[in-house]
Amino acid sequence: MKLVALVGSPRKGGNTDTLLQKVAEGFSSQGGETQTFYLNDLNLRGCQACYACKKTGQCVVKDDTAEIFKAINAADAVVIGSPIYFGRFTAQLALVMDRLFAYLKPDFSSSLAPGKKYGLVFAQNQPDPKLYAGCIDGVAQVLGRVGFAAGAKPLVGSGLGAADAALQNEQYLQAAAALGKELAAANKE
Repeated sequence: MKLVALVGSPRKGGNTDTLLQKVAEGFSSQGGETQTFYLNDLNLRGCQACYACKKTGQCVVKDDTAEIFKAINAADAVVIGSPIYFGRFTAQLALVMDRLFAYLKPDFSSSLAPGKKYGLVFAQNQPDPKLYAGCIDGVAQVLGRVGFAAGAKPLVGSGLGAADAALQNEQYLQAAAALGKELAAANKE
């Protein structure tokens, strides 16, 4: 079993990264392998709306997204994490989300291997975990549209104002590890 983690936060060691590391630990504890991509460290470009992917079957933009796609294709599950800034996920994650368009064939069916699961992790300063539900639901809709199988309930770390607040919140740390275990169990079925 393989899990790919996409860290949409610009902060290594911040709340999103901490929670995604716990997801990876939970997945690994069930015998799975994990690979993490720190999107802020990569050379990523936005979708160019060239539709070349509909002719060639893959995105033709030459950047680090090719490595992300290669890892996703080899993985059984993907976990995506981002802080919520100004009511939405980060620009780093937006670049990758837009490029997932390449997984749609010319007839807009998916080229992604069936049954690939996903998990979502979001961190926010606001205390109301439902405040940005529309943003989170939008990410889930895109993932479903490109062919990912419905994942677990998103983990929303709310009230995490300080960059290290997740490290102090045992409830969120345990929930993240449980998400990793759930993704692993879903792939053993």
